This record gives sequence, C-alpha cells and structure tokens, in this order.
Amino acid sequence: MYGYFKFELKQFFTNKKNLAIYFLLAFAAIFYAFKIAPAYDPIEKVDREEIEARYLTRQEFIDDLSKRDLWEVHPVTVGAYQMFSAINPMDKARMDALDANDLKKYAEVTSTWYFEMNYMTYYNEHLSYNDRYYVEDREFAYAEGFVNAMDQHYRYGAYKEADYELSIGVFEQRTALQTLERLLKGRLPLILIICSLLLAIDIVTKDRRHPSVLKGFPIADWKKLLVKICVAFIGSITLFVPLFIGFMVIGVQSGFGQLKLPSPEYAALAVFIPLENNSLADMLTLGMFLGRSLSLLILWFIVIINVVILSSVLFRQEMVNLAAGLLVIFGEKFYISRGIGYFWEVEKVPTTYIHVGKVVSSYQNYYLGSDNVDYQYGLLLLTMCAVVLLVITLLISLNKRFKLVK
Repeated sequence: MYGYFKFELKQFFTNKKNLAIYFLLAFAAIFYAFKIAPAYDPIEKVDREEIEARYLTRQEFIDDLSKRDLWEVHPVTVGAYQMFSAINPMDKARMDALDANDLKKYAEVTSTWYFEMNYMTYYNEHLSYNDRYYVEDREFAYAEGFVNAMDQHYRYGAYKEADYELSIGVFEQRTALQTLERLLKGRLPLILIICSLLLAIDIVTKDRRHPSVLKGFPIADWKKLLVKICVAFIGSITLFVPLFIGFMVIGVQSGFGQLKLPSPEYAALAVFIPLENNSLADMLTLGMFLGRSLSLLILWFIVIINVVILSSVLFRQEMVNLAAGLLVIFGEKFYISRGIGYFWEVEKVPTTYIHVGKVVSSYQNYYLGSDNVDYQYGLLLLTMCAVVLLVITLLISLNKRFKLVK
C-alpha cells in the first residue's frame, strides 16, 4: 500500500495540470503582494489631514454659534452645535496624540470617538457615514457603516491595552497577518476550495489511461480510494505554499503583525437591533481567528475531495466531477440573501459555511439575520458530511459494478 501511495503522490505532483494550478496561484500571490496589497485603501483609516479639516470646519461653526442666542436658532442647528461641541475635543485629542506619536493615547481616544460618532450618526437622519460606503455596489451602506464603526471601536479599544508595538499599519490593517484576515473574510477561501477541486478532479479518472500499471498493485479498490483521498488532501494543503510567498513579501513591506492583534466577532443581530455597546459579542485574537478559519477551510478541502471521489466512482467523467464540485461550492447562491436566516434555518445547510472568515467573525450571522451560524456547529456539520461521503464512497467501491479498473 505504501508503494501505491508513493506512486500516486508522484503522479499527482508531476501532473502538468496540477503544476499549472500551483504556478498560477503563486503568480497571483506575488502579484497581489507587490501590486494590490500596497494600494489597499481602507475606508476607516488614520488621516490627520482629514481629521484636521473636519475639526476646523466644526470649530468655526461652534465658535459662531457660541456668540449667538441659541433660543433664536433652529433646533436642528442647536442639536448639531451640541454634538460637535462633544466630538471636536476628541478630534483635537486625536491630532495631538498623532503629533506626539503617542499611538496608545490615539487608540484610546479613537475608540471612544468611533462609539460616540456611530451612535450619533445611526440615530440622526441629518448625519451619514463615510461617503465611500455609499457606492453603487454596496448594499445596505448605512448598516455597513454602523457595523464597521463598531468594529473600529472594539479594535482601538484593544489597541489601547496592547503589550505589543503599535503602528499606523496595524491601525489600518496592512500587516501580513491582518491582510490574511481580510482575505479570509473575502474570496480567498472560495479560490482555494476551487483549486482543491481542480487538483482532485482527475485523480480517479486518470486511472483509465494506465489500467495495466494499476493492476500491478494488488490492493482493494477501497484502499486505493483512501490513498487517493490522502494524496489529494496533501496536494490541497500544499496550496498554502505559494500563498506563503506572497505573505512573506507583504510582511517585508508592511510588517508581519502579531497573533495577539484583535479580531472582533459580530453579534448576530448587530444592525437589526442596534444595542449600543453590545453590538459586538466577543473579541477574538487574530491567532484565534486564523486558527478557526484554517480549520474550517481544511475541512472544506476534505469535503470537496470526497465529493469529487464519489462522483468519480459513480460517473467516471471529469466534467461531471467539476459540475458536482461547483454545485457544492456555489450552492449557497441558490438560497442566501440578506436576512434570510431570520425566516429559514440556513445554519443547517453545509454550504452556508463556505465563507469561512465570515463564519468565524460571525459576519455571516449579521448578514443573514441569524443567531445560529456558529463556527463549532459548522465544524460538526462539515465533519459529518465528510464522514458520510467517505462511507458512501467506500461502500459503493465494494460493488464490482463500480470497479476502478476493469
């Protein structure tokens, strides 16, 4: 069996299609590291000039109103005067902290600033969040502004207690580990799972091209399938190698960051029922977030490999394998929509957990309006799926009708 394992491993890593996948992923990682990551422009960033411009405009308004009889001024204007009088000292303190390079003080004041500004903005129809939230392809911009502001409030609240070095890059989430966090909340998991699908798509069907060689390995078909699953899994884990190249480049450019950096976890109904300071449920460390995300991603590798192996045994067609895998990966597109979790128990569908970073951060709960899309439940559900698929595959392989090499 060990000889067959070495044979399959060699076949896998000399397969031109598989090598092309690794090469393209490495190219994409390097391109991202050199071109896209340095150009990252967060909506919520540290911009002293912007703070100063806002401060001076409001201060002029405050100075003008302070000379007038407020009983003669419109109530909305009076309300703005009172709000700006509370906020402007914070903006002044933020600028002073930046000028003194006192980043802990900046974090302390900014945490309070985000909470106060968020509260005022959400409950005031005359105020709005950053203009960049209101772009054409952003649904629910007002809700996104609310949640992101609370995200910043909690992050800066953790930074003020930091026992590690702070920097503007850390505040703006530019370090290598924070970049990985942002990517895991984006499309990176889908890209890696699709790559895993493409790596495994022909691991069974290729045997038809070498029947005489494979008949030389006197082992049962179910053992061969187990070996193929192990090899495909090793190949999927190897996908992290080209990503590591990009990670190192970003680390050299912007710093690697710390595993102790904060990674806020959203409450389920943060925007549907805004509860002021309770809008985020918990504070993870970046290490915890990455560990949980990678564990879900690895489980997805196993699930998608088992889907491909089962499809290969049943249908023996690579295009069918591709269709089955893509159906699983993009299955959530058929039922996922904003707030749907309030009406349907979407947490019981495995494909709900395909966006691993959003699941771990509970952003998926916020988006779906659910209370139950939980990381641990996702682990259990995906593990059960993997085991069930494996058992079905092995049982079918015992039937002579589905013999791998005839």
